Amino acid sequence: MATAVCGGCENDGNDNNFRKDDDMSDDKTRWAAEWYRKGNDAMQKQNWGLAVESFSACAKLVPDNVVFRQLLRNCTKKKYNDNGKGAGMMSMLSMNSAKGKVKKAKAAEDWQTVDLACEEGLLINPWDTYLLVELGAASLKLDRGEVARSAYFDAAKAAPKDKAVVMAFAELLYDRGEFMEARKAFQMAKAADPNDLTLDKKINDCDVKDTEKKGKWDQAESTKDVMANPNAGMRGQTRYAPGEDKETDLRQLIRKEPDRYENYVNLSDHLKQNKKFDDALEIMQKALELTGNDPNIREKVEDLELLVYEQNLSIAKERADDSGAAEDRKKVAEMVNELRQRRIEVLASREQRYPANMNIKYELAQLYMQLQKWPQAIPLLQRSSQDPRLKVKALVSLGKSFMYDKKIPLAKSQFERAVPDLDPNAAPETFLECHYWLARCAEALKDNGTAEKHFGEVLVVDYEYKDARERLEKLQTGGND
Repeated sequence: MATAVCGGCENDGNDNNFRKDDDMSDDKTRWAAEWYRKGNDAMQKQNWGLAVESFSACAKLVPDNVVFRQLLRNCTKKKYNDNGKGAGMMSMLSMNSAKGKVKKAKAAEDWQTVDLACEEGLLINPWDTYLLVELGAASLKLDRGEVARSAYFDAAKAAPKDKAVVMAFAELLYDRGEFMEARKAFQMAKAADPNDLTLDKKINDCDVKDTEKKGKWDQAESTKDVMANPNAGMRGQTRYAPGEDKETDLRQLIRKEPDRYENYVNLSDHLKQNKKFDDALEIMQKALELTGNDPNIREKVEDLELLVYEQNLSIAKERADDSGAAEDRKKVAEMVNELRQRRIEVLASREQRYPANMNIKYELAQLYMQLQKWPQAIPLLQRSSQDPRLKVKALVSLGKSFMYDKKIPLAKSQFERAVPDLDPNAAPETFLECHYWLARCAEALKDNGTAEKHFGEVLVVDYEYKDARERLEKLQTGGND
């Protein structure tokens, strides 16, 4: 990839450049979010050069994020007007240099450098099958499964008649348990070499494995377990009549019209409703590819990514609760931080795209508050407080942000603005929080009478709220410091 400078994030040639310091991950995520916004804006304006530079920076900063790579690849293709050959003969020396780096690094099993060199060459020709296949292989070595899948997919799409390339993609899909997708790829290989009879067996194996996966035949303990499945066919295939199974119907539509992105969106939405978030994400990513990274579809991909994060976090929490192991608890904490950072990336991008949406500003501000990033949270809360539906919550959050930022008079004025609209019945927690922190502000400003008044408002609703009772007693006895 071409070097893209963003703060301190330029490539310094270190093999572990992407992950050399765990404590830099927050900064890298923030830089990636900034580049993502630039790239998104450039893409809307069809400024493909800037879009390529921006998404290239994103991919370097967060190399595991397959969406960044897909955006980079598609924008690079647009840069070359989808000509299928990239920059052409004028860049042959640069392309040969990139491929030479790939071969040298591959021989040394330096997969990080292979990754970087492949991306460098793909900036010149995003359809180059050699680089795409080598990127896929290196990504597998680096445990970046989604990036590998995307690279092999692009390679097979660029060279559908190259049996070796298509076979590599098919075998990857098979190993990932994506048996129906693997079946399609093996069929592509069969079309390229009709005389290869071994491919018939591989296609049949895909059918069998998919049936086992769906019907869990491999988990059946007896003939009775198998017969309990009323849809078991004579050849081991689950069969449904049209209209009996919505997922089957939607997949059939995709087989009939594989180029209609709406079919993929509908299937993904159905899988999402059934909490099959991993499968839904995979299908929606295909819709994203078909639409050339349509912003609306990309948002659906982002939403599904967050749901997958949340689902995995829930599983990790259960495991940590069961085991009680420090390592499991540490893993949960890391996942919580990762999810929060990804949410910030997504919301920061949408806040730029939808400047009038105050809910997005409020949600993003809450995340910044969790990280104690008051300068980032405060402007967002100021804007969101202009929405009557968010006014009270936003003002209370704004007051807390000013208070933690040691701007007590400003904090007090925000709480006071919220007071007239507080409702202890409709939103008791907001009511309590506002009066409590308003009392704390008054304490800090030595306004004991106001502090007593607002602590009293708290205790009328909840006598055990935080330390309000103890603080009020100290004020009334003159013992508060």
